[in-house]
Amino acid sequence: IIIHRHDIMKIAPKWLEKTIEIRKDMHTWPNAWTNRSVSPVGLSWTAEMFGYVFAASELGIRHEIWDLQNVPPVHKELFTSIIHYHVEVPLPDGTQWWKHSDNAGYNIPWPLPKGTDQLTTLLLSKLHEAYLKLGKTNHTWHTPNQYVAEV
Repeated sequence: IIIHRHDIMKIAPKWLEKTIEIRKDMHTWPNAWTNRSVSPVGLSWTAEMFGYVFAASELGIRHEIWDLQNVPPVHKELFTSIIHYHVEVPLPDGTQWWKHSDNAGYNIPWPLPKGTDQLTTLLLSKLHEAYLKLGKTNHTWHTPNQYVAEV
């Protein structure tokens, strides 16, 4: 989302309210929404996304949908400045990187195999560069899983 700061200031309180409301209501959801055999993460991690949509709607804030994101492996070349890495990123040698892996922050494939496309090279190069500068975080999750916010 690219949003004006005045709009986000209007949305933020209602967004939080709606997200909390959605999370409190999870016990009433159909099993398929939280069943990990249907989705590796279930839908609980999307509470913030739905909270945002409901808050914006209630406040009458409208959105334009633009194709502003590159998605590896869907796109092979960079065509805009936003990379949305929400799916597994396969590499030509059969390995992959996935942000949802427990070790995604430090187990970044390197060096990259020959034939790695431009977008994947850019993404993994930047992640590798950040890891070299920042090191391993040693973060542990204080919630049932890493998809539930630590609030």
